Amino acid sequence: MSEDIFSQFFNLFNNEESDVNWELANQINNHITKDEENIPFELSNNEINYEQIFRVIELKSEEISKNEPRPREITFLSPKEYGQWFIKSIKHFNFENIDSPELSLFGGMGGNNIKSSIFGMQFGNLAGLLGKFSWGLSQFGLILPQSSTLGINQKNFNTKITSFEADENDLTLGLFAIEYTTLCLGVYTEPFKNIMNTLTKSSEEMIENLKDLNLDMNPETINNPQDMFTNISGVEGIDPSKVFENIAAPLSFYRSVIKQKSKDLGILQDESIFDLLMDLSFSNYESPTKDIETKISELDNYSDSFLNYLVDSKSTFSLEKILSDSDLIPTIDELYDPINWATRTSMPPI
Repeated sequence: MSEDIFSQFFNLFNNEESDVNWELANQINNHITKDEENIPFELSNNEINYEQIFRVIELKSEEISKNEPRPREITFLSPKEYGQWFIKSIKHFNFENIDSPELSLFGGMGGNNIKSSIFGMQFGNLAGLLGKFSWGLSQFGLILPQSSTLGINQKNFNTKITSFEADENDLTLGLFAIEYTTLCLGVYTEPFKNIMNTLTKSSEEMIENLKDLNLDMNPETINNPQDMFTNISGVEGIDPSKVFENIAAPLSFYRSVIKQKSKDLGILQDESIFDLLMDLSFSNYESPTKDIETKISELDNYSDSFLNYLVDSKSTFSLEKILSDSDLIPTIDELYDPINWATRTSMPPI
C-alpha cells in the first residue's frame, strides 16, 4: 500500500469525523483496484437489452411489494467504480453507535478519530476486495447497501456470465435479479450489524498487534508511517477467510434467502438458473476469497434445507422477522439440525 495512504491515515487522526473516514476508505479502494482501471471491457453480448431486462425485474418486484425501497436504474461499473459505489451505498447506516474500547487506545490520543480511520481502512479494504474479485454482493450474502442504482461490476459480471453453457439472456436476467434482490433486502439492518461486529473484532485484533510493538503513536514523531506496518500481517488488507469465518452460517443463510426471493419474482421458467449462478463450487479462479467461498458453499445445501423446514413446519417466524432479528439467525449447528433452532427460538426469555 502506498505511503500517501498511510500518511493520510495518521494525518486524519485530527479530523472531525466521528464515525467512518470515508475519504480514506475511497483511497484504499482505489489503490487495491488500480491495476484494473485500464482493462478494456465489452459486454459479452451486444444484442442483449440490459436496460429492458432491468425493467422486467423492477416491474415484477413492484407486483410483489409496492412499498419497499428498490433500485430505479442500472449502471455498469469498473472494479474501482464498483468499490466506490459500495462505499457510497453504505453511508446511510448509523455508525455513531459503534462501541469498541480497543479502538480508543494509545493513551487516549485520537479517540473517535482513530476509530473512524481504522473503520475507513477496513471498509476501503472490503470495497476493494469486492471490486477486484467479486461479481456482486450476492456472492458473499452481503446484505448491506440500499441504493437507488443497481451497480454491476462489469468485468467480473462478464466473466461470470460467460463461464456457463446456458442461454445468456437467462443468465443475465438471473444474475440481475439476484443482485437486485440483494439490494432490496438492504432495508433490513440486522445483517449489516453482523458485518460491523465482525469488522470491529478484526480492527481490535489489528490494534492489539500495534500495541505489542510499543510504538510512539504521536503523528508528529512519525516520518514514515509505513515503516510501522512493515512486519504487521493483515494491516495492508483484510483476510476474508479470517474476517468472515465466524459468520459463515449467517452469510450462507442470507444467500439462500436471496436465492429464494429471486425465484419468487417468477421471471425465469427454469429456476435452476438461480441455483447455478449462486453455486460457489463453480468458481474456478484463485483469489483471497476462495477459502471463505468454500466454507460458505459447504453450508449452502443446509441453508436451503433450513428454508424448506420453515415452510414445512409452518414456523411462526417469517423470513422478514428472522432478517430483522439477529437472535433468530441460525447458527452452524442449527443449519445442520433446524429442530435445535426451533427449540431455541421457541423458549421463553429467562
